[in-house]
Amino acid sequence: MNWDAVGAVAEAIGATGVIASLLYVAMQVRASTRASTVEAKLASSRMYTDFVTLFVKSPELYELFLRARKDLESLDPAEYYQFSHLALVAFSVFSAGYFQYSKGTLTEDDWLEYRVVINFWVKGKGFQQWWNKLGKLSFAPPFVEFVESAIAKENAA
Repeated sequence: MNWDAVGAVAEAIGATGVIASLLYVAMQVRASTRASTVEAKLASSRMYTDFVTLFVKSPELYELFLRARKDLESLDPAEYYQFSHLALVAFSVFSAGYFQYSKGTLTEDDWLEYRVVINFWVKGKGFQQWWNKLGKLSFAPPFVEFVESAIAKENAA
């Protein structure tokens, strides 16, 4: 066997090793992406569950939410600030979900769950009053555009 043949065999073995390494890296990236998606879902579920737990622990807070959602002007100043903070917490959760969805770490199905709840909020006249006064000033432009679009669709219906 001459040196050219030995060189060709070595190149073939090297090329096979490179291909095997690339396949391994691709499998690792895919597994990591899957793990990131699962972690994003768990984190978003945890944030939303923590928020909903506020209502479970405090029926008075839920009653305030329902009144405020209908008409913000019916609240006294302390109730207004309480609702405002409640809405900020809720929409911070929704904004985080929107961010995860826009970055591809939250699936379409998972984002649908958020949209259903957001649509419930935007149906309320009181919420819309809060959003126009304070809410839209508190979030990033892409999320504001999304919420404004949801409000416009609700008002057009």
